Amino acid sequence: MSDSTYLVTARKYRPLLFKEVVAQEHVTETLKNALRLERLAHAYLFTGPRGVGKTTAARVLAKAINCTTPIADREDRAEPCRTCVSCLSFEEGRNLNIIEIDAASNNKVEDIRELRDTVRIPPQNNRMKVYIVDEVHMLTNQAFNALLKTLEEPPPHALFIFATTEPHKVLPTIQSRCQRFDFRRIAIRDTIERLKLVCKEESITADEASLMLIARKGDGALRDALSVFDQAVSLCGVDIRGDELVRALGVVDADLFFHVTEAVLDRNAATMIHTVDRIVRAGYDLQEFVDGLAEHLRNLLVARTTKDLRLIEATEADREKIAAHSVAFSDSILLSLVHIVGTLASQLRSARQPRLTLEMGLMRMASLPDAVDVKAALASLNRIEQMAAKGEVKIVTERVVKQHVPIRQDAGPTLTSERTEDPASLEEATLHEHDAPQTAPKIDEAEASPSAADHEPLSETASVSEFTPAEESMAASSPTAPERTPESTPEAAPESAPTLPSGPSLFGDTPAIRTPRTRRNDPSNMTVVEEEDVLVLEVDEEEAHGEASEEMMQLQHVWLTIVDEVMASEKQLGSFLRHARLTALEGKTLLVSVPDDFHAKALRSERAKLAHRLSEGSGLHVERIGFRVESSSEGEIEGTDEEVNARETLEMLCEENPAVRALVERFGGEIVW
Repeated sequence: MSDSTYLVTARKYRPLLFKEVVAQEHVTETLKNALRLERLAHAYLFTGPRGVGKTTAARVLAKAINCTTPIADREDRAEPCRTCVSCLSFEEGRNLNIIEIDAASNNKVEDIRELRDTVRIPPQNNRMKVYIVDEVHMLTNQAFNALLKTLEEPPPHALFIFATTEPHKVLPTIQSRCQRFDFRRIAIRDTIERLKLVCKEESITADEASLMLIARKGDGALRDALSVFDQAVSLCGVDIRGDELVRALGVVDADLFFHVTEAVLDRNAATMIHTVDRIVRAGYDLQEFVDGLAEHLRNLLVARTTKDLRLIEATEADREKIAAHSVAFSDSILLSLVHIVGTLASQLRSARQPRLTLEMGLMRMASLPDAVDVKAALASLNRIEQMAAKGEVKIVTERVVKQHVPIRQDAGPTLTSERTEDPASLEEATLHEHDAPQTAPKIDEAEASPSAADHEPLSETASVSEFTPAEESMAASSPTAPERTPESTPEAAPESAPTLPSGPSLFGDTPAIRTPRTRRNDPSNMTVVEEEDVLVLEVDEEEAHGEASEEMMQLQHVWLTIVDEVMASEKQLGSFLRHARLTALEGKTLLVSVPDDFHAKALRSERAKLAHRLSEGSGLHVERIGFRVESSSEGEIEGTDEEVNARETLEMLCEENPAVRALVERFGGEIVW
C-alpha cells in the first residue's frame, strides 16, 4: 500500500490563486483591485450556495494580504506568489496569523469573547491577522451582539472574512459593517471545463454525456460535481461512459422523459401507467423523476419559443433531439403540461400514496385536450374577411324571429315560449352551390324581410346545425369543419293536437311545463317579436343527400346495432336514437340529424359514449358528434306502433276532455315507457 495519503479531488484541486477560482470573476477582480489600490475593508461577507468557492476565495485573499512579495513583482499585480515564507507556511497549515473558525461549533458568546481578546494581539512576522469565520449564520444573537463593537472598530492589524450560505440569518447590524460579495452558482459549461482539466491531470477519459451528467448532478456546486466525479471513477475506472454511469448512479435516463411526452402526443394513458411501473421497478426517486420531467418540458418550451438551443443545458445530440420533438407541440399545450407537472411536484412531497399521485398526474397529461389556438382562429377569420372583400365569399344574414306566445287564460297560468321562425328569411337564405368556388364556401347575400314578423306566425321551429361551444371553436379554426345549413320548417300539425314531447329527458331535469301550440284563430293570443342576425354557412346538399360513402355505410350499420341494443335495455334512450339519422362525416366529426331541439339536448350527454361505440364498432375514428335539427311534421317521425297508438290515444283524450287538455298543457304531460 502506498505511503501517500489519498486526497479527494475537491481538496487536491482546490484553487490556490484568484485566477483558479471558477466562474466568480466579479468577486476575484474586485478583490484584486482592492489589493492593488490598498483599499482593503476591515470586514467582508461572502454569501452564496454551497461549493461555489466562498471559503476558497477567503483563503486566497488572506494569503495575498500577508504575501511578502511586493505588489509590482506579483503575477497580475495581485496574486499571491506562493514562494515566500508567509505563503508557504499558510499552504502547509502552520501560519498562526490566518485563523479559520467554524461558527457551527464555536457559536457561543464565550467563544466570541475569547476571539475578541485574541484580536488585540498583533500579528507575528505578517502584515495582518486574518479571521475567516465559516458558516457565520450559526452564531447566536448573543454572540453576534458581542462581536458588534469589535467588528465596527477593529484594531488596524485585524481583518474579518465571514462566509455563509444563509445571509438572511445574519443580523442586519453585522451585515451593515461588512462589504458583501454574492457568489453565483457555477454554470454547467464551466463545471465541464473544470472536469476536463481534472481528467487531463489524472489521465482519465470521459465522454461528453458522462461529463454532462456529472455536472448536472453537481447542481451548480463545483465541489459536489467533483465528489460525483470521484464516485464515477470508483464505479467505472479510468474510462467513464455515459450509459454505464447512468445505471451506476441510478439517474433517470433522458429517454424516459421523451417517452412520456410522446405518450402525451398519442394520448396513451396506458403508457403512462407502464412508465410509472418502470420507474418504481428501477428504483428511481419519484420526486427526482418529476423534477427532471419539468426541466425536460422547460427545454421543449425554450426550443419551441426562442429557437436558441444554447439556453438548453444538454449535449449537442440531446439539443437537436429536443428541438425536433418540440415541433409537435403548441405553446399552449406545453404551458399546460408545465402547470400540471408543477402541481404534481408540490402534491408529491406530501402525498401518502406517491405512486398513485404520480399516475394520476401523468394520466392528466395524457388526457389533456387540445387547447384552441386563438391565433389560428383569428387568422382564419382574417382570411374569410379578405375573401369576402375580394368577392370570393358572400355572407348571408338570416333574420331569426323569436316569438313569445302567452297561453290562453282558460288553459292555466300564463307561460311564454321562445320559437324561431321566419319563412320569408328562410326562403331568401336559399343556398346556391353553383356560385361557390372550389376553394371556399360561397354564400348568396340576402337580407331577411323586416316585414316577416307581420306574417301569420307558424307553430314549428326552423333550426340550424347545433354544436357545443368547444366544437364551434374547433370548427372555426379548422378548414375542413362541417358547415351548418338552415332547414325549412314543415307544415304545422293539426290545430287540435296539443304539443307533445318526442320522448323523456335523459338528464332527469325535464321541464315540468310544456308550452302548447299557438292557435292561429284565437284572438286572445298576443305575439311579441324579437329579431337578431345569425351568420349562416352553406352545406353541399348534393353531397349530404347523395349516395352514402363506404365509411357512412359502416357507421350506419353500427348505429343500427347500437339502437337495437339500447332499445332492449333503455327504451327512452333507444327511442331518441331511433329518431336520429347519420348525415355526414367530416374529418373526425359526425353530423347527426334529429327532429327537434329536445332530441338534440337529450342526446348531447350521450355523445362521448356514442362516439366511442361508433369508433370501436366501425374501426373509424369519430372524435366529435354534432347535431343538426331537421324539423318535420308529426306524421313523418318514425316510431313504434306502441308509440303511435299512445300518442293517438292521448290526442283523442285531449280533444274529448278539456280537463285532460288543460293538465297536459299546464304540466307538460309526457308518454313514459
